Amino acid sequence: MSVGIRYLGGLLSRSVPSSASFTSNLLVSGRLGGSLAAGARRPGPFRLIHTSSLVRQGQQTPHRQLDPREEFRRHNERARQKNVTGILYVSSFVIIFLGISYAAVPLYRLLCKRTGFMGTPKTEPTIRDVESLRPLENHRKLQITFSGQVSTVLNWSFKPEQRQVNVVPGETALAFFKAYNKSDKPIVGVATYNVIPEQAAPYFNKIQCFCFDEQQLDPKEEIDMPVFFFIDPEFANDPLMDNIDEITLSYTFFKSAGRD
Repeated sequence: MSVGIRYLGGLLSRSVPSSASFTSNLLVSGRLGGSLAAGARRPGPFRLIHTSSLVRQGQQTPHRQLDPREEFRRHNERARQKNVTGILYVSSFVIIFLGISYAAVPLYRLLCKRTGFMGTPKTEPTIRDVESLRPLENHRKLQITFSGQVSTVLNWSFKPEQRQVNVVPGETALAFFKAYNKSDKPIVGVATYNVIPEQAAPYFNKIQCFCFDEQQLDPKEEIDMPVFFFIDPEFANDPLMDNIDEITLSYTFFKSAGRD
């Protein structure tokens, strides 16, 4: 019985620490905790930041509430600037478009006069010597026919005084058209022209004509309009002209724009 009591007492003495050892453990733990706390406070590359500071840093400073009148004024200013920009863009487009429209007609006329494009006879003056304008007597005769029309809004009559003339390349010729104002008031008209077939137009050269010039006729007035022309001698050297024996010069008179 006494042996069992002593064995039990030994177990208890080993499992329950003494007050001295317990006190020493507390001191060691306190030093370790203090050193850890001191290390946390000491600045270093891995400084600990409290989560509350992150929350405060992530918060945005609330905007100052604008006065409704100030906000309305700013809105109107932005709208006005947008309107001004839009008006400037539209105005620039209109000005450019009008400039192109006004320049298109003279540029087109110049192109046609110099190249015979779209069946328009060449009217640009060309420096030629006497030899170049000498008729090619051995070339076949070309039949030049004339045609005249007026638009439906122009109260004129307009027609050629001769239906046709026969020429050879290099030979000059003169033809006349007659215009008559059938109305009781002055009318200004302008004529356009073309050559058929179109491939012959580059060789049809007009020295004098009334095309593209405004012509004013008083009431019941009648005038003669001359056309002085020749076929370029180079016509004979172009194999594409071998099958062309007839060329038509056609005029159409229109009422001049902006004139009553």
